[in-house]
Amino acid sequence: MRLRAAFGALALGAGVAALTAYPVFARTTPLTVLVAATVTDQASATMSPALWNKLIAAYVGANVVPYAGATAPTLDDCRKAGADYLVLAPFDLRPMLPGLPNASGRVAARTHLAVTNCITGSLIVDQAVNLDSDPPSNANEGDFESVPEISWARSVPATLAKVPLAFERIAHVIRVTPPLALVDIKRGVRPGDGLRDFAHADHSRRATPITLTVTQVFDRYLEVMFSSSGDRPSVGDLVEPLTAQTPAAPSPVPSSSS
Repeated sequence: MRLRAAFGALALGAGVAALTAYPVFARTTPLTVLVAATVTDQASATMSPALWNKLIAAYVGANVVPYAGATAPTLDDCRKAGADYLVLAPFDLRPMLPGLPNASGRVAARTHLAVTNCITGSLIVDQAVNLDSDPPSNANEGDFESVPEISWARSVPATLAKVPLAFERIAHVIRVTPPLALVDIKRGVRPGDGLRDFAHADHSRRATPITLTVTQVFDRYLEVMFSSSGDRPSVGDLVEPLTAQTPAAPSPVPSSSS
C-alpha cells in the first residue's frame, strides 16, 4: 500500500514536471504598432482617410496606435509612442491603362507597405501592392465619382491577405533550459531554420542579438538551440525569423534625422 502510494506520488510529480517543462504558452506583452495610413488628395474622392485607417488597422491585427502627425513618422516617433513596429501604408490612385481589367468599372489604386522594426531600426517589409475596387453595379463606365467608398471594404482585405506582414511571426521565448529553449511560433518554421532573439521581455533592444536554430517543431511551439557561450535568451524575449522579407531595392528607412 505504501509502495503504491509512493509510486502514485512519483507519477504525479513526473506529470507536473512534464507540464512545467513544456508549457503551451507563456504570458507575453502584445505587440504595439504605430500606423501611418494616409490618403493622397487625388484619391480622397474614392477612399476616405477614416475607412483606409480602419482597413489597415484590421490588416495589421495588433495593438494599433494611429499616427496623427503632419509629417512622415520617424523611428523617434515610433519609440515615443511605445511601439515595436512602424507601418507606412499610403493610399494613392494608379494610372489606368486601356485593356487592363481595372479599365472598366473599377478604381485602380495602390499602396506601398513599409514595415520597420522600431527596436532594431531594420526595414523588414517594403512592398508595393496594387488594389482594385469592386466593380460598381449602377455606375457608368469611367464614372468613378459615383462609386461609393464601400466598394473597397471587400477587395482591400482580400488583396492584403495575400501579403502577410512579417511581424505576424514575431514570437516569444516561453522556457529556457540551456542549451535549449521553447518559442511560441506556431507556423512557417522548419527544423534547421534560423531565428533571432532581438529584444528583452520589456521590448528593449538587445545589444547583441542571439542566434537560435530550430531543432524540433511541435503543434503550438518549437524547440531551439543556442550557443553555450555568450548571452542566453530569457523567458519573454522577442524572437523573429532570420528569413524575414527582404526587398530587392529598399525604400529609405524613416529616421529621426529625416
